[in-house]
Amino acid sequence: MLLKDVDYICKLIYESFNIPITFIDHNDMVKFEQSSLSIKNPNSTFHHNIFKQFNFKKETFLFPLFVKTEHYEEFFIIQIRQENEYKGMIIVGPTLAPELTNDRLAALINDMNVQKSLGEKLVYYFETLPRLSHMKLMNISMQIYYMLYQETLDPAEIILKNSKAGDLTFKIEDPEVTISQQRENVSFHHDFMYEKRLFQFIKEGRKEEFLKIFKISPENGKVGILSKKSQLRHSKNLGITAITLATRAAIEGGLHYEIAYTLSDLYIQSLEELTDCSLIDPFIEQALSEFADRVRKQKQQSYSKPINKCMNYIYTHLYEELTLTQLAELVDMHPNYVSSLFKKEVGMPIAEYIHQTKIDEAKTLLTFTDYSLLKISTILNFHDQSYFTKVFKKYTGITPKKYKTLT
Repeated sequence: MLLKDVDYICKLIYESFNIPITFIDHNDMVKFEQSSLSIKNPNSTFHHNIFKQFNFKKETFLFPLFVKTEHYEEFFIIQIRQENEYKGMIIVGPTLAPELTNDRLAALINDMNVQKSLGEKLVYYFETLPRLSHMKLMNISMQIYYMLYQETLDPAEIILKNSKAGDLTFKIEDPEVTISQQRENVSFHHDFMYEKRLFQFIKEGRKEEFLKIFKISPENGKVGILSKKSQLRHSKNLGITAITLATRAAIEGGLHYEIAYTLSDLYIQSLEELTDCSLIDPFIEQALSEFADRVRKQKQQSYSKPINKCMNYIYTHLYEELTLTQLAELVDMHPNYVSSLFKKEVGMPIAEYIHQTKIDEAKTLLTFTDYSLLKISTILNFHDQSYFTKVFKKYTGITPKKYKTLT
């Protein structure tokens, strides 16, 4: 490769993709620069300063190096080397990721806390930047690299090398030290099983049960500290975490993912607007209850009113003896008709549905309580423990004792 070829390659890339491209030689002199941008970032002293952190002349980077500025502008840089001697670098960018919508850019500018006049200039600047996905930008970098060195690159390898080159590992306090201090002070996080049970109720659409345990803190443990400097930020971070977990639980429970994610976005956006710590806990309770309620309604939408009434009765009287006669009286229909309608809509006989629902509850009790098998079979109104074991194995493939050891 000859240095005179670099100008031609830069010109070719610019004309093909209409993205800013610059070639800087080993003396930091601009030898080629082409861009359709009418202005530079009015809030940045960019040009070449941002690249000093990578120490180009002293270190060899035999791959495209990707950089993102504090303003979300994206660049990549490729060193020009002949016989392992640094001759300069090609800089491609700035570009913006397509997912940075106008609303997100407005929020970004708001975070900069700049004067209105400067904010307007920034809006105009961002609107002029070409929008390219990171993968598209990477493909362009691989094309340039091949034209320079006739070598093919692997995208995964580029990503890995970039991670190492930037030395962007964030430092946190040594977790072992923190754990030791917690042991010394007998101060631990809440029981994982408490959290698991909480979100299991959301997954099953069991709003009432969720509220009962949500309002009662676990006997042992505490929540983590998610912000050292701000109680408000700590509370909001906890809320965001809870909403995220509830979103996943609701999707697993059958709520359409688009509905779940939209709810999540709206609740987190509203949470961020709160400025009073005392309002956050009630807000989170409302948000998580909404997820549980929507899951329950989703589960009911496919059935007629009489069948929904039967299912709700089974759900709320699960620890009692349940019979077809009771359900028929509840909906004021003949037992044979109720039985036929139930099987038609739900796809299984009422007796089988009751057994399956009781076994699902037994699985919850085996997971979240220390109840014996005898106690579980008794409170769920099975005739005896052996019959309970037989029914449990029918629906799970294993015995209750085996299930207990696996949870």
